[in-house]
Amino acid sequence: MKDTRLPEIAWLVVIAALVAIGAVPVLHFLAAHRLLGTLMLGVAIAATFVMIRRAYDPSSPTVRADVTKAVAYCVSAILALITIDWAPHWAIRACITAIEVAIIFDIITIAKRPRAAEE
Repeated sequence: MKDTRLPEIAWLVVIAALVAIGAVPVLHFLAAHRLLGTLMLGVAIAATFVMIRRAYDPSSPTVRADVTKAVAYCVSAILALITIDWAPHWAIRACITAIEVAIIFDIITIAKRPRAAEE
């Protein structure tokens, strides 16, 4: 079976670079179109709550890492919502940092994942 960890990590690095480059204009666009942004981020927050719920499997050996990763993405979505709806001066940088931390944590969990058994 083919090991898919390296392509996953490579795509996450690309996504992290795109977030670092383009997050500020996207957040400004969503703030300018507040209703659209609020609806989109509301759906994203709901999806991350579902992600947290699905990640919590007490029998899984990686349950702590899976739940932590899901919570990191949830915090990112919540900070994005705070950024576009209330615009405190610290929110844009905090939102971008939270997204980057979530992606880095995702990369680490993928890198630590055991290789697939060859058949």
